[in-house]
Amino acid sequence: MSRCAFVAAVIFAVRVASAGLLTVAQDGSGQFNGSDHQPIQAAINRAVKQGGGEVVIAKGDYLVGASLKVGAATNLTIRGQPGAVLRLPPLPHARSLEAVAAGATSLRVDRVEGFTVGMQLHFVAPGKVHSFTGKPAPYFLATMARVEPGRLEFKAPLEFPAPAGTRLYLEKAPNVFAIRGSAENIVIERLTLDGGRRADDPKISGHVIGCGVLAEGPFTYERGPTGTPVRRLVVRDCVIRHCFGRGVAMYAVTDGVVERCTIEDTVDEAIDFDHFAVGCRAIGNTVVGCHVGVEMNDANESLVQSNRFDSCDTGINLWRWCRQPDLNARNRILDNQFLNTRGSALLIRANTASNVISGNIITGSAGVGVVLEGSHQTLNGNTITGSAKEAVVVSGSDCGVRDNRCHDNSTSKRGGYDGIRITGERNRVSGNVVGSKSGSDPHRKPVSDEGKDNRVDVASKGG
Repeated sequence: MSRCAFVAAVIFAVRVASAGLLTVAQDGSGQFNGSDHQPIQAAINRAVKQGGGEVVIAKGDYLVGASLKVGAATNLTIRGQPGAVLRLPPLPHARSLEAVAAGATSLRVDRVEGFTVGMQLHFVAPGKVHSFTGKPAPYFLATMARVEPGRLEFKAPLEFPAPAGTRLYLEKAPNVFAIRGSAENIVIERLTLDGGRRADDPKISGHVIGCGVLAEGPFTYERGPTGTPVRRLVVRDCVIRHCFGRGVAMYAVTDGVVERCTIEDTVDEAIDFDHFAVGCRAIGNTVVGCHVGVEMNDANESLVQSNRFDSCDTGINLWRWCRQPDLNARNRILDNQFLNTRGSALLIRANTASNVISGNIITGSAGVGVVLEGSHQTLNGNTITGSAKEAVVVSGSDCGVRDNRCHDNSTSKRGGYDGIRITGERNRVSGNVVGSKSGSDPHRKPVSDEGKDNRVDVASKGG
């Protein structure tokens, strides 16, 4: 190639790269400028229209009053520069000061901050019977017609009663990012995502509102996936904090990744691989003070590895909601550290199968170290110390429990089982080392078999 041709090629490449780079700033130096969500959304829309690219957000505190939407986008990176914070506004919420019957048109409340006429409110009280569960939904909705000091009035009579003390809050509160449809190859990195929860706010479970990142491919509970999932969404090197909902939630997402993030103070799950998530990975994250560290609900072939969970209610919760066959299977939970969970560190629930839990370190759980239900699970090579209850309770069937080290568990319960308690059937328990500093308690048993047709290797021992 001649020198001229080479220079021309370089210039062309720079122009192409520049066309794909879109900047957002607060000081007027960006292609899109402002201090709220609007310039960021405009940059995302431009990138989607041009078929991908990078949106770089400069330092500043941006108020996200409406979810940043990413739809049918491909090959899009949204990256923060140091000091870039995307913050949700405070969540309007109140508590009822009186019990009202169905048909009431107004309600006395403890606060009206942030409420406006036309808002749809979410009442945390039993509502309509859910078509999938056959049970009342845990909420109902009402729309405000008038706001007065200490009182809210509604456009229509309430459909259901609300006991005194009922929590109510804005139904359609935003998430920082909302990713839906057939989005593919989306990267969100190096941003601080703040859910807007203040120190004096109650722990309102936002579920799918007030999240840092909510990604949803198309699905229904009854039919499963109904279209192309969100694919290869990556959230990395972010700080996610103060969320009423989840830190990162992935529904019907394939090959999603959450890596090297710090997630703090979420009322719901820090990381959620939910209905029909497949092949998702949570790797190298630090999770502190959240309700659940990682939830896997109807997720398959997913990986949770080398994360640190500190002072969460539960470290990992794997469970079933939908009824399709072969769900909650072949997930791997490897080499994580669980410190001071307020309940049990690992909950592997019923109707899950063929999951592997290996190489984890559990210290100071206020409940059971590992609850192992379901079938054909593998629990091997874990270290469990200082649990207030048993190290492991196995109520599943056909599981393998081997080569785990269980020390100084159930320390506050005289006569409790220091190590492993088995109540299920056809489990194989071998090579586990079970001991206690309080080994002189004659009532303690290192392994208790209360089930049926289990094989317990005598190598499992105390001391």
